[in-house]
Amino acid sequence: MAARRRHRAARILIGIAIMIIVAATPFVILSRYAGGWGVPYFSFVTDRGTTCVNDFTGYHCDDLTRADIEWWGDIDLPEGTKLISSHYKSTHDFTLDALVEIPVAEQKHTLRTLDKAFGPCIADHPTRLETKGLKKICVRANDASAESDSSGPLADTLYEVTSGFRKNGAMLVNIHEESR
Repeated sequence: MAARRRHRAARILIGIAIMIIVAATPFVILSRYAGGWGVPYFSFVTDRGTTCVNDFTGYHCDDLTRADIEWWGDIDLPEGTKLISSHYKSTHDFTLDALVEIPVAEQKHTLRTLDKAFGPCIADHPTRLETKGLKKICVRANDASAESDSSGPLADTLYEVTSGFRKNGAMLVNIHEESR
């Protein structure tokens, strides 16, 4: 009789364990893939390594990787670029903000790349970058304050890319892009 009770107790415990596993499996699957499916407040990792969080209207990402800044910003940054701050928000529109420091060996090449991609410096253009302590400030922009030929179509992305040099020679690049 005692052996029968122990055997019955073991069967009950095994049954409970199986029920817990069966009930927990969908929750594990949901928590693993919900971010990629766009479920609000679940996170996901982009193909380029940035962790983003869904919300009800889209998603947002902080601490972007250099690859994601290049991808979303359509900009080339050299190896060794130091990421100071960054944020990306995607809804029906997008906004990208990033502040990076360019290695000394790559500064001239980066300035040429910025000129080619975003145009020449615009004198006296306002900037989002805190310019105190910076020299050789250059703002490249295509917003309403920039002189432009109104005969062509408007760009679908507004940008302001500002570069400047710290007293120690470090070059900062502030990237702000948003859709129209």
